Amino acid sequence: MASITSPGIGSGLDINSLVSQLVDAEKTPQTTRLDTKEAELTARLSAFGTLKGALSSLRDSLSGLSSLSTYRGRTADSSNTEVLTAAAGTLAAPGRYQIGLSGLATEHKLATDPVSQEGARFTAATDSVGTGTLTFRFGTTDYDGETDTYNSFAQNAEQPTYTVEIKDGSLQGIRDAINGAEMGVTASIIFDGTYQRLTLSAEDTGAANSLEITVADDDGNDTDGTGLSLLAFNAASSSMTQTQAAQNVSGLTIDGIAVSSASNTLTNVINGLTINLLEAGTSTLTVSYDKDSVSSAVSSFVEKYNGLISTVNDLSSYNVDTGEAGLLNGDGVLRNIDAQVRRVFSQTVTGLDGPYRQLADIGITRSASDGSLVLDNVKLEAAIEDNFDSIAGMFTAYGSTTDSLIQYQASTDVTRAGKYDINITRLATQGNFAGSAAANLTVASGVNDGLTLLIYGVSTSVTLSAKTYDSAAALAAELQSRLNANEDLTRRGITVNVTESGGVLTMTSDSYGSGSKVSVTGGNARNGLFGLAPVSTDGVDVAGTIGGIEAAGDGQKLTGQGIALGLELMVVGGVTGSRGSVTFSRGYAEQLNNVLSGLLANDGLFDSVTDGINRSISDIEVQRERVELRSQAYEDRIRAQFTAMDILVAQLKNTSDFLTQQLDSLPQINSSTSG
Repeated sequence: MASITSPGIGSGLDINSLVSQLVDAEKTPQTTRLDTKEAELTARLSAFGTLKGALSSLRDSLSGLSSLSTYRGRTADSSNTEVLTAAAGTLAAPGRYQIGLSGLATEHKLATDPVSQEGARFTAATDSVGTGTLTFRFGTTDYDGETDTYNSFAQNAEQPTYTVEIKDGSLQGIRDAINGAEMGVTASIIFDGTYQRLTLSAEDTGAANSLEITVADDDGNDTDGTGLSLLAFNAASSSMTQTQAAQNVSGLTIDGIAVSSASNTLTNVINGLTINLLEAGTSTLTVSYDKDSVSSAVSSFVEKYNGLISTVNDLSSYNVDTGEAGLLNGDGVLRNIDAQVRRVFSQTVTGLDGPYRQLADIGITRSASDGSLVLDNVKLEAAIEDNFDSIAGMFTAYGSTTDSLIQYQASTDVTRAGKYDINITRLATQGNFAGSAAANLTVASGVNDGLTLLIYGVSTSVTLSAKTYDSAAALAAELQSRLNANEDLTRRGITVNVTESGGVLTMTSDSYGSGSKVSVTGGNARNGLFGLAPVSTDGVDVAGTIGGIEAAGDGQKLTGQGIALGLELMVVGGVTGSRGSVTFSRGYAEQLNNVLSGLLANDGLFDSVTDGINRSISDIEVQRERVELRSQAYEDRIRAQFTAMDILVAQLKNTSDFLTQQLDSLPQINSSTSG
């Protein structure tokens, strides 16, 4: 008997359809359950993503609110911006200032003089001048421009001394060498219609920043007005002509007080203010707290916080009428997060002594209906106007000291809020090197012009200009100028002041603390400048206690230990002994930022929850594969059964057909014959 090659041939049944329907009936409930579970997990994952986004947005809004600089902002407004503009720093005190001036400060300008110097009559920029070296100093010059008389020069110790080697002796070669030295002098070549003239302009304004130029001319004569000595401008030779004198601001008064300034930018006249003088005239300068930045930061915080509360309420909602629930209704993680955030605002700020200790004090209350914050802008503005400094303690990590010479600097995450007594047992000092005898004012090249120094751990050397100095003050200015130009020191930000008293020189480091060290370790000028028994004294760090526990000193910085761990104070002066107290508070924004950072941190709560959900979604894929395998096995089994049935039916049908044929072949019984 032939086998069945097509299901249903033997039985006449649609076996493929029957098998398919039976398999679907077996498989569909399982896949539907998995699809439903996956959809729920995906929705839950999306809900946590929405929640995380709201928390991140809230944390971002805290950056300004929790930054101390927001509360230290000041604004400066000029009534006449053609006369002056200004910018206020964090130390500027609010107030109003009447400012007037009659003339701006000017920079020193020199030029070659083809009228009186025949050798300066250059017709091309490539014309040769001469070679050698030029030494530039900055200071106060007594020069009579009308009579072209150079009387004297007093060096500015704050400005470095520069020496420029001139190898290309053409006008343009000299210009390029001076500009390449980047020393605060700009060289240019100007054609006056007849001659090419080399001009030199100091970048800094002010009478104390005029130029002195001395020449070492390769032709052997430094003062004859030929060769490179055409560029000399000093008491011995003034071959260049002065086209503009260096002058201070003239007629400058602030609130009726005469003020002297070498610069048109005033940075140290009024504490915390930078004033840019633009032209002669008068203006009223008003300095105020930057209240807008604070109110804007508060408003942004309230908006983002309410956005978070709205998200939490939506995710946890349940509608009794419709029976619809939020995606995270009843979720323990959501309740935990909500509780942590709300807990921050459930208490007053620890450590605050002022009039504002809770949000309601500055006009921020909580809505009873949905837990959102309600901002009373009128009350907030009044609080900012009334006690601006106290607002900082409401939101950020903030320290307030009772002694103005002790300044709060910083804190750490572990610094505890509270009030701590301060006691200073030692003030920080600067390292210095003091001479033991009056300095020798005559410096000879190669004889007593060199010093080797060790400053703040940096070894370096300087060479002084060889000449006889008018005074010990002039010699001190020369030494300080050389140190200010020393690259070993300047690239590390190290500065040293050189002073004199009774002819004796003293070098003092600008820095404070145990690392502040200055000494002269050698050089042929050591004994001549500082005597045979100079004294080197290292600086010391500040020492004292904060909260009764010994603090760590580093320069002028004192860092608390124990209960005041991480509290940093800067002791800028004063006396030893009891110095009042510091009150440290950790405001709402600071506390909330810490909570949010913990929630959003890598491997934090969100990562744990979302990783778990993603694992469950991945497990569903595994379960789907298992359902497919079981369905295939079931299909194979019932298909085999249907095939066997089909074969059996076919066999029975064949038998039926055979019997029918046999019966049909039997002789028929004739009724008439039988009768």
